[in-house]
Amino acid sequence: MSEKIYVRKVERFTQWASSEPIEIDVEKLRECEPPYEGNTNEELMMYLKDNVYQNFDWFETNQEKYENAYDLTFDDTELEVYSDTRMDWEESWIEVGVPNEEYRKVGKFQSFCDTMPEDNNNW
Repeated sequence: MSEKIYVRKVERFTQWASSEPIEIDVEKLRECEPPYEGNTNEELMMYLKDNVYQNFDWFETNQEKYENAYDLTFDDTELEVYSDTRMDWEESWIEVGVPNEEYRKVGKFQSFCDTMPEDNNNW
């Protein structure tokens, strides 16, 4: 056993968050570069995904044609949590180990043993 030993609590949870809805002016998108040429919700989603979402170049090109072009890129968007599994249950365990900077993916902690249930180890 190491000279110093530590214990920590670990908790795993899931959150869902979203931005405020943004109204889309489809006719103005048809004037943008590249122009939106679709007619269905699915075509609109693909246009936004392929051309607009997190695309600062699209914003710079189209800011004069589309008033809220920057908003559509979701570049700097605040999200509000609307569901959190912690509201329904707690999935937690304790670990015995030592702090270790090389273990970045697990919170810089080298765990020697834990109380995590077996069926959750492959999460």
